[in-house]
Amino acid sequence: MNIFLWILLFSLLGSVGAICLASFLLLFKDNTQKKILPYLVSFTTGTLLASALLGLIPHALEHVGAFNILGTVLLGILGFFILEKFLLWRHCHDNCCNAAAPMILVGDAFHNFVDGVVIAASFLVSVPVGIAVGVSIIAHEIAQETGDFTILLHSGFTRSKAFILNIISGTSTLLGAIIAYFALEKIHEAVPFIMAISAASFLYIALVDLSPELHHETKPKQSFYQFILILVGIGVITFLLQFHAH
Repeated sequence: MNIFLWILLFSLLGSVGAICLASFLLLFKDNTQKKILPYLVSFTTGTLLASALLGLIPHALEHVGAFNILGTVLLGILGFFILEKFLLWRHCHDNCCNAAAPMILVGDAFHNFVDGVVIAASFLVSVPVGIAVGVSIIAHEIAQETGDFTILLHSGFTRSKAFILNIISGTSTLLGAIIAYFALEKIHEAVPFIMAISAASFLYIALVDLSPELHHETKPKQSFYQFILILVGIGVITFLLQFHAH
């Protein structure tokens, strides 16, 4: 299968696939959802950290100096802070987010577009790196879309309308991937910097949005399970990256 088809496949899995799985989770009772989501968030945290620190940043450093790449990561983290702080680009995983439902959809569309760019850039490095990054995005999107569905339902949307609106928002992943594929094929020099910004996004989401949620759980048994699932997420990504040929 050629690179473009890999990109299309994981763009669909990271958008429509994740939305379908998130809508499936909503079929469970609220108590069951509350039990499942922290474990999903734990696994996602592990995949995002491993993808950023073991996949994206090292491969970006193969082509550009450490100062430029790490400087781009730093600027990316600051940029995502500004986006979330002032443009309400939020990663909500429960119904405590106070952003309006329309803003959630707009923010998701932008976020999904960036996901598409990340997927395309990763597959242009290699298929294993693309798959590892794609798995991280899918895991994150399932958790995020579950929270977004909850917010839309609490805002008065019907299940069918919330599903359709999320699908429409999710199509921006495909758009971002296609644009990035054709653009980055012509300007290969930009790929390492796109990977650095992608790493910044993953680190920001894992450390700022997801990790604080895990600290809400203080029972030793559940905390232990969360830690194990973080390690599982790291392990999955580490395994996938072993197939990358330098």
